[in-house]
Amino acid sequence: MHKIYPINNFFLLIVLSGIWGSAFFAIKVGLNSFSPIGVASLRLIIASAFLLFFFYLQKKKIIFTNKILFLLIVIGIIGNFIPFYLISWAEQYILSSTAGMLMAIGPLITLLMSHFLTKNEKFTLTKLIPILVGLLGVLFIFNVNSLQNLISYNFIELFAKILVIFAAFGYMFSNILAYEKLNQLDSFSITTFATTFGAIFSIPFFLIDLSLSNFKINFNYNSIFAILYLGIFPTAIAFQFRYYITKTSGPVFLSYVAYLIPAFALLWGYIILGEKIGFNSLVGIILILIGVYLGQNKLMNKIS
Repeated sequence: MHKIYPINNFFLLIVLSGIWGSAFFAIKVGLNSFSPIGVASLRLIIASAFLLFFFYLQKKKIIFTNKILFLLIVIGIIGNFIPFYLISWAEQYILSSTAGMLMAIGPLITLLMSHFLTKNEKFTLTKLIPILVGLLGVLFIFNVNSLQNLISYNFIELFAKILVIFAAFGYMFSNILAYEKLNQLDSFSITTFATTFGAIFSIPFFLIDLSLSNFKINFNYNSIFAILYLGIFPTAIAFQFRYYITKTSGPVFLSYVAYLIPAFALLWGYIILGEKIGFNSLVGIILILIGVYLGQNKLMNKIS
């Protein structure tokens, strides 16, 4: 039996990609006033406050067994705080678009981890084909100059890029953990408390970071708006989509978001900054969309 992905998840994936694609630019703006720890922690604090408000407004309840509590804490740290911090730190030294494009490694990471860590997401040829099509699309988006920059031997840039890849590992591993071990919880509960525990874990690091800088923050309205945006949209709202898609279509399908993020980085640049989209980029976006569609197409999932 092969899983048939809900067609609405295809559209949710595109929305999620659009929101996440904007997060890298917002992080860059936030870093004008806040440290990487500050960006990561404030993003989680704002998101958790937003989510907890609506959780209790809906009068939802959750029973914390030791197992559930432990898993939510682990997901909050490995899937939220650590990736947020690593990406924020990395964007001090690399372009936000480079960080977004590096996330394209996500589907390959997920395909391999899912084979060993899940019961129902085993490696098959039909899962590899959409990923390869999507990867081909990403390669079209990477023009020659981008590829040269990506493999730069400048140590600090190279280290920053490696940290973004580690962040991708954290995202994908936490998705698999939620999919495999927290089936009894709805996606909103997972989002709310994984985010909250991530925020709680981040606070001591944020306070230490503030004390080391003598509590000096160069407040900037754009940076404050960027942090608020990061907390509400790419974190609180987007993570609800993230766990919903993971629970209903599995971590491999969710991982295709990493292919759409570079495409949306180009689209945001065109819409907001007036940047031109080249022919190669258009071909790449089309291939990425084909890859994601094949990943959830009913016929593809009936083959093999």
